[in-house]
Order: sequence, then structure tokens, then C-alpha cells
Amino acid sequence: MKRVMTVGLALVLSALVPAWSVAAEVQHPSELEYPQLRLETPDYEAISFANGMRGFFIEDHEVPIVNIHMRMSTGYPVKEKAGLNGLGAWAIRNGGTAEWPPDKINDELEFVAARLELRGGVRSTTVNVNCLKKDLELCLEILGDLLRSPAFPEDKIELGRTSMIEGIRRENDDPRRVAGREFYRVLYGDHPMGWRPTEESMSAIKRDDLVEYHETYFRPNNTLIGICGDVTLDEVTNLLNEALAGWEPSEVAIDPEPELELAFEPSVHYAYKDISQGVIQIGHLGLNSRDENRPAVQIMNFILGGGSFTSRITQRVRTDEGLAYAAYSSFTDDPWNYGVFTASSQTRADATARATSLILEIIGDMRENGPTEEEVERAIDSYLNRHVFDYDSKQRVVERLVRLEWEGRPLDTPERDIERIGSLTVDDIKAVAREYLHPEGLVILVVGDEAAFDQPLSNFGEVNVIELSE
Repeated sequence: MKRVMTVGLALVLSALVPAWSVAAEVQHPSELEYPQLRLETPDYEAISFANGMRGFFIEDHEVPIVNIHMRMSTGYPVKEKAGLNGLGAWAIRNGGTAEWPPDKINDELEFVAARLELRGGVRSTTVNVNCLKKDLELCLEILGDLLRSPAFPEDKIELGRTSMIEGIRRENDDPRRVAGREFYRVLYGDHPMGWRPTEESMSAIKRDDLVEYHETYFRPNNTLIGICGDVTLDEVTNLLNEALAGWEPSEVAIDPEPELELAFEPSVHYAYKDISQGVIQIGHLGLNSRDENRPAVQIMNFILGGGSFTSRITQRVRTDEGLAYAAYSSFTDDPWNYGVFTASSQTRADATARATSLILEIIGDMRENGPTEEEVERAIDSYLNRHVFDYDSKQRVVERLVRLEWEGRPLDTPERDIERIGSLTVDDIKAVAREYLHPEGLVILVVGDEAAFDQPLSNFGEVNVIELSE
């Protein structure tokens, strides 16, 4: 398969050819051929510590900065306390310790222009440190104390809880957030992947729950670490050993991931909002990250709706019909279960059914007929060129290594993906469109005022009304 060089590069090359030979030898950019793009992860070292922590290190002396990324497995909290991981991480960072109260931490970090953040996700908690090399010892001292002995003061817990509950209450002000939240709830049902924090679940979390969260999961043998920057391995190892002295390993039991049935059952859902638009979400369950066809599905979705202005959904809904400023699709994957295929748009109320029908038509056509060879070539070129930038930051590389290790996937997965994508054919993409798109099993969810829609949603099937809490 040919790879098309940019016009700018072609002009530069032609400028290097003697003037007398240009007319005879210059080629149109589309006629040029060059080797398939190959990307390799920068050299890294696998590292381990006596306390059981392990990870990856990349030395980089380009600028005097050090980045540290840590990830701890936590599993899901119980549904009645959804949001516990997020509140726990917030309370550790913002509650400080006996030796390092929060105001002191903030003052010190601000003075040296350093960053230390904790974030509690659904299955894991991450820690990020960014600082100048000269301030690394200070930042690691603060980090070590937070990891070992957070104070969890009640006033900070309440501050975090109040802030998060207010965020939950305000979600319903944004119809796009409503659509995304309810769409996931419909697709995942009562599986933990569909749980979202509520005012009730946040209110049910007590200080003892946060202390248990910390004592259970914040263990070095449950921690992966990625380090890159202006420091040698010996230097950073010595500093970490000193800062984390007394951080003891302990057995950590993570509950197995609940199994999710891969089913494609059509349904139509509607949530009323007094707005002049219709927010549309259409889709079904997506991919497992280990699916060997994942790279081909990525290219198929790039053509369908993920390729910016060149994709079919964007071109038809936005450009040709003028129905929406944004119209696109995504096909996500999950390392333990299944991600989500979603086609989304936000259009004026009196075009909601028309936009929905058009998206359904585009998905069906991709499923039945697939893309053209030209679309596949253009998508592969564009996709590969975009992902060149995945390798321009060593910080992002070590974070990716940590994530892949945490997921239990091969560390060279991105390189394998790029190699596979470069060899895909139009027949490959047609095959995955037939296998992974399920027009007969699509979930349709619309947020808006149905009285203003151009057609009733019941035209698409029996409508399930979602009542939004005030």
C-alpha cells in the first residue's frame, strides 16, 4: 500500500534536485512510495524495589525535570459507596499528614512550581509528580508521608464530599453529560462499569471507609511506578528508598472483575430536558482490549466517525446536511470486559429524528458495504501520522508502560498495533465492519424536549422514559 507524503515535504525534496532535471524527474506526491512507518518505544529499564514496588525508568536529560507516575489497583467499591476511590484520593492529597498539613504542602509545592496529584478512578488510583530535579527530594519527602500516613481530617473529607455532590447535582445542567451518563447505565446495566457516584452513595462514605481504602490498597507491592527525567537510576532509586522507608508491603486482594455478557439488544431511551436541541447517543458494547481485530476496528471507526471532518458521520450529518456542529463516533475497548461503540450528535430539536435516522443509515451502510479502498488508505495514513506523536514525550511513554503492565498486556502493544494497521486491506476493514457493527442491536438515547422533535421517538421503537432527579 502506498503512503502519501505531504505536499510540503515533496516541495522540499524537489528543491534539492538540480533545476535542469526537475521537469524530467519530479513526481506527484501521490506517486511517491516510502517504507512503512515503524515506531519504537525509547529504551527503558525495568526496575524493582525491596518493598515490592516495580516499574519502569527512562533517563532523559533534555530538560531538568523529573516526572513520576504511580498506579495502585483498587477494584470497584460497593455500589452503595460508588465514588469512594475518588473521595479517598482527594482526601489524601488535600488532607495532608501530621507532619505535612495541606496548607504547608500547597505552599511548598507552589513555591518550587511542582505538582503532586492523586486521582481515584474506577479500578485504580494514580499519583503524579512533576518537579525540577533540584526539588525532587522535597517532593518525594511529601509523597512518602502521604503514602504512609494520611491524616484524613473530617473537615477536609466533608469539603471534598460537598464539592463532589455539588458536581453530581450540576451534571443534569449539561445535557451532554446526562446523555453520556445514562447511555453507560443502559449499556452496562447493574455491572460496576455502569455505576456512577450519586448524592446517596457519596453521603454513605464514612471516614473509616477512607482509612480502610488507604490501608488496603496503598501498598508498595500493589504499586507500579514510572519514572523519567533528568536523573540517573541510582539517584532516583536512592531518593525513593529514603522517602518511602517504612512503607510496608502487605497482601492485597482485589475482587475478580464481574463478567459482563456481550449482548446486543435494541432499545430506545428518552430523558426530558427543556432545551432547544436534541442530544443523541447511539451504540452498543464495544471491544475487549485483547481482541486481535482491535487495530482493524480502530481504522473502521476512523472512517465511520472517528476521523474528524473526513469521516462519514461527520461529513454527512455536519457538512452535507448541516444538522450539527459535532457528529462523530468512537469505539473503545476495555482490558477486562468490553468498551463501548458510540455514535453521537447534538442537533436542533426539529431535526433530532432526521439526524438519528441518518446516523442509523450510515452505520447500516458501513456494516453492509464497508468502506472504499481510497477511504482505507486515507484513514491508515492519517491514523499513523497522528500516532507518531505518541512517542514524542518520554513521560507519556512511561505512563503507557505502567498502564499496559497494570492491564496485563504486552508492553509493545502500540508498536504491534502500528505494524498491523500498516498492513490492513479494504477487505480486512469490510470484515470487521460486518463482525463488530450490530445495527440490529443498537441502543438509542436522546436528551431533549420530544414535543419539539420532528418525529416521535416511538418511530424507532418502544420508548423507555428516564426520569432525571432535580
